[in-house]
Amino acid sequence: MKLLHSALLAATLPLAIIAPVAPAYQANAQEAAQADEAVQHDHIRTRLYGTAGPVVVLIPGMSTPAAAWDDTVASLVDDHRVLTVEVRGFAGERGTANESAGAIDGIVADISADLAARNLGSATIVGHSLGGLIAMKFGLAHAEQAKSLVILDSLPFFGMVFAPDMTLEKVEPQAKQMRDMMIAGAEQMRAAGLANTTSGAGAAGMSIDEATRVRIANWSLDAEPLAVAELVYEDTMTDLRSEIASLKMPVTVVHMANGGYREMAIERYTTDYAALPGVRLVPVDNSLHFVQLDQPEIVRAEIRAAAAK
Repeated sequence: MKLLHSALLAATLPLAIIAPVAPAYQANAQEAAQADEAVQHDHIRTRLYGTAGPVVVLIPGMSTPAAAWDDTVASLVDDHRVLTVEVRGFAGERGTANESAGAIDGIVADISADLAARNLGSATIVGHSLGGLIAMKFGLAHAEQAKSLVILDSLPFFGMVFAPDMTLEKVEPQAKQMRDMMIAGAEQMRAAGLANTTSGAGAAGMSIDEATRVRIANWSLDAEPLAVAELVYEDTMTDLRSEIASLKMPVTVVHMANGGYREMAIERYTTDYAALPGVRLVPVDNSLHFVQLDQPEIVRAEIRAAAAK
C-alpha cells in the first residue's frame, strides 16, 4: 500500500513543490467552444457554454486552470450546458480571496450563487482532485442544486496518502509545513512560472503521456503560490469520510487504477468511500491522476450518464 500512497501523493501535491524548472515554454490554450462572458466572484470565475440540455459543472484540481476542461467542454456542449469553474489564483492571479482562510467554503458558496443567479437549477457537479473534494462539499451543503456528483481521482480525506492510519490531528504538522514552504518560496515559484518548462519530469504520476505531463507542469507553475498554499492546507485538513454518508444524490467516483497499482487503488477507494452506500466506483487502467485527459472517453461517458439521471 505504501507504493500507492507515494503515487497518490506525487499525483496530488501542487507541482510548484516538486517540479524542476527547464527551458522556457508557453502553451496557449484555445477556447473549446463559444461561451458567454466570464462571471467573477470572490473565489471563482465561471463561463457557461451551450444553450440547452442538462447542466454540468466542471471544477478543476489543484493548481489547474479552467482550460484543463477544454476538450471535455467541446465534447459535451452540443447537448449540455457546461459551466466551467476557474479557481481564482490557479491561472496566476494574485491577491484573491483564496489566499485567506475559508477558501474551500468560499468556492462552494460562489458556485451555489452562480448557479442560482443563472437560474440553472440542479446540475451534475464534476470535480477532479481538489475539485472532487469541493464537489462533495457542495453536495453536502447544497443538495438541492446537485442532481449527481462525478468525482475524478479524489479521496474524501487527502491525508490518507501520507499513511493508512492518518487523522486530522496527525496530519496537521505536515499540512502546515507544506503551506509554510510554499509561502516562503512564493517568489521563486512565480519566477519558475514565468520561465515555464518543456519537461514533464515534475509531473510524474499525473499522466501516462509526456506531452500531457508538460501541459500539467506548466499549469501548476503558473498558479499563484499563496492561493495554492492555502488550498493545499485546507484540502489536507478536510476529512469527509464519515460526512459523505449524508450525500443523497447519485455519486460516481472515477479513479486511476494503472498497472501494478490497480488492486491497491481499488482497495484504497473502496475503503475510503465505504460510508457512502450506493457509490459507483470506476477504476480506470492505463491512466494516472488526470483520468479525464488520459482516458477522456470513459470520463465523458460517466459524466453523460450522471447528467441523464
